[in-house]
Amino acid sequence: MADNYVYLLDGRAYVNITNRCANACAFCIRNTGDGVKDTPLWLEREPTADDVMRAFAALEGRTDDEIVFCGFGEPTEKMDVLAECAKRFKAAGYRLRLNTNGLGSLVNCRDISKELKDFDVVSVSLNQSNTQKYAEITRSKFGDAAFGAVLDFARSCKNAGIAVVFTVVDTIGVDDIEECKAVAEKLGIPLRVREYVPDNYN
Repeated sequence: MADNYVYLLDGRAYVNITNRCANACAFCIRNTGDGVKDTPLWLEREPTADDVMRAFAALEGRTDDEIVFCGFGEPTEKMDVLAECAKRFKAAGYRLRLNTNGLGSLVNCRDISKELKDFDVVSVSLNQSNTQKYAEITRSKFGDAAFGAVLDFARSCKNAGIAVVFTVVDTIGVDDIEECKAVAEKLGIPLRVREYVPDNYN
């Protein structure tokens, strides 16, 4: 079966460039399936930028002009392909969104915020309101360093002129959501509460 580097969800194109991720979140859809709807997303081979562009050109049924980088892994784990694809899509006039765990600068050992200049929106998974709770829910390989790195990343993207939004999944509970709102407000970044998807969008 061919690797799916681009897939459709509700008429929108999503780009899937890696399965690598520094986190093992308790709510991740990788825990409950191999893809979304009828599209398997585990990759045998990570794509080049050319692979992604060919897959996008062959995609049928797309109804939206926004392209979202969000697959079965963390897109910033593959920064070279991420940046090159974003440059090409932006030159073609598409609106771009990056869904990220916010650990890209930690993963790449440098501040990557300016390398994301082609994205219209960077959506950062805040997940929780403090270091301990974040570590518990994400089980990040970076341990206690992860939560602060997420905040630093979001701040850097905002300072680079990119629209940034935080997200949390509604399963963390009302009290924790309120605490996350306080964290987001302190940084001047909006927070969106996402509904937990237990069935991989089936």
